Amino acid sequence: MSFSIPLLATLFMGEATAGGIGVLTHAGVHQGRSYYYLGDRQGIDSQFNPQFGAGMEALIGDKDDRLQGLIRLYWNQDMPLKEPTFDTGDSYVYPAEHELNARNDGMVSVGLQWGLWGEPTAFQLVATTSLVSCFWTIDNLEHVAFDLGVGATYTLGERIQLHGNLALTPRYRKQISFAANTYAGVRYLFD
Repeated sequence: MSFSIPLLATLFMGEATAGGIGVLTHAGVHQGRSYYYLGDRQGIDSQFNPQFGAGMEALIGDKDDRLQGLIRLYWNQDMPLKEPTFDTGDSYVYPAEHELNARNDGMVSVGLQWGLWGEPTAFQLVATTSLVSCFWTIDNLEHVAFDLGVGATYTLGERIQLHGNLALTPRYRKQISFAANTYAGVRYLFD
């Protein structure tokens, strides 16, 4: 019964006539934890490694609005952890399974783009807030993240919009780890 009400509501929804579609790329760094063993103690070497990817996005709302919905579906590649290095000369054990290739994950984010200053149909400074889900992995290491960013959009003519932003993207999987991303892309506005 609980699923029938939202399903019934979709029958009465109108056609979307405002928004945009586009492509994007991203690059940044993420925190990884490399576990090692020194005698009978376990240690953690915290590393910041590159990440990058590409995908598509949808902008929901009129191009004149300062608040718009933002949906992104993209691929993300995390570069692998490296073997810990120590200057102490102590002997440690580093599990071989950590010497992996780069991780390829499927990501989806849903959020808002907030107009801060400027004109939405020309140059505009924006903020973005999104909830991110790493929903597809080959090694069952799914995680969630919160994306909080600032950036700018520039609309060329009536239909083409360039955008870019810098975002803090803390991840959560059993514990919080830190990440930062830059996003850049182009959108086609159809309203």
